[in-house]
Amino acid sequence: MRTTADTVDLFNRVFTDHDATALPDLIADDCVMDAIQPAPDGARVEGRDACLAFWQALAADRTTRFEPEEVTVAGDRATIRWRYHFGDGHADSVRGVTLVRVSDGRIVEALGYSKTGGVPLAAETERTTREVLDRYNEAFRSHDPGLLKDLIADDCVIEDSGPAPDGARHEGGQACLERWSELAGNRALRFTPETAEIQGELAVQPWLLQWGDGERDRVRGVSLLRIRGGRIVEARGYVKA
Repeated sequence: MRTTADTVDLFNRVFTDHDATALPDLIADDCVMDAIQPAPDGARVEGRDACLAFWQALAADRTTRFEPEEVTVAGDRATIRWRYHFGDGHADSVRGVTLVRVSDGRIVEALGYSKTGGVPLAAETERTTREVLDRYNEAFRSHDPGLLKDLIADDCVIEDSGPAPDGARHEGGQACLERWSELAGNRALRFTPETAEIQGELAVQPWLLQWGDGERDRVRGVSLLRIRGGRIVEARGYVKA
């Protein structure tokens, strides 16, 4: 059986190497993870499949770099101090800590925290495009429409991926919230975000959508989300046809 130190070492290497191969065997069925955002509690992810999807997407993002700084192990618990880089400059990074609990060689709990940059209340700052995108993705990945609250601008417009030729159009914050809440709450769908590109206020988010276990029970697509003032103002979806 793996020790706590062995499990944490493998877990860290998933993110340093951008290789999630070892990840499925590191997560317990009853795993619970608290993400570092949004304030005040961080998004809560429950269950092996949901935690696996979250961490796989994080590991796949090669625009970022994870740097473990110190690991302390005591029994079934470990403290991982790290720096997360999302650019080349020192200011394009943040320090944080993840508190991990391991049972029978698998992670059962991971609680993440990060520096706030000296701002007393995160709610007082404008969310970045990346922060909005991460929370948006998590709503669909964890089937939690509640995470969409406060992410959608009053004048938001959605263009669905279908039907051809233009895709269904939804206008206004309430209409967009209802549309996305319907999709996020549908547990028959499995949404897996792939590596995204951030181009200023535009987020280019490829994804995989599955509604069954068969080879044809899936489709790949991409969403172009325009984010201003910490809220989504436009979303246009496209799929393979």
